[in-house]
Amino acid sequence: MRKQLFLYLTLACFFGLIAIFIADGYLGVYDTIYLTTSEREEEIEPDFWLRQSRIKSAEVKNAYSTSANWDEKIFFRYEIDNRRFSGYTADIEVAVWHSQEKIYDLVSQQRQIGAFAKYQLEWVLDTTQFLPGDASAEQSYQFTVTIKRGQIERNIIMYINPAAYSSGTKAGPLLPR
Repeated sequence: MRKQLFLYLTLACFFGLIAIFIADGYLGVYDTIYLTTSEREEEIEPDFWLRQSRIKSAEVKNAYSTSANWDEKIFFRYEIDNRRFSGYTADIEVAVWHSQEKIYDLVSQQRQIGAFAKYQLEWVLDTTQFLPGDASAEQSYQFTVTIKRGQIERNIIMYINPAAYSSGTKAGPLLPR
């Protein structure tokens, strides 16, 4: 009887540890950002932000950078995945910044996300929409898209390539050999 008791206690501890690892690794609120530029989609997973929070430099912390060509549209999709047993209320704010100055508010809303539910938010940016009035197509620029969800902030630095770089040289007709 005593051997069986130790066996049952060992099995209970083993299954308890497994349950803790599953709950700790799965439960929570996660966000994923998808951006499409130049006909390629980039996925910024929640693990990226966790790795960034361990970086000591405030300059690089919580920032993802990507580039787009001049006069191109950038498609954003922001997905919040609530993996909790209770609902989640999110205050979502999206803004465009340039030189530490807010240029434009894109989204400002509050959302209630049910237990084990997802919410998606989509928007489109034109790369020339937020550039200074005297901007020329031969110059590169950058701006930051900031996504806030409560106290959590995600920064995406957008580098705008000059028109000469993005268009490149046009290929002429192929000559016979």
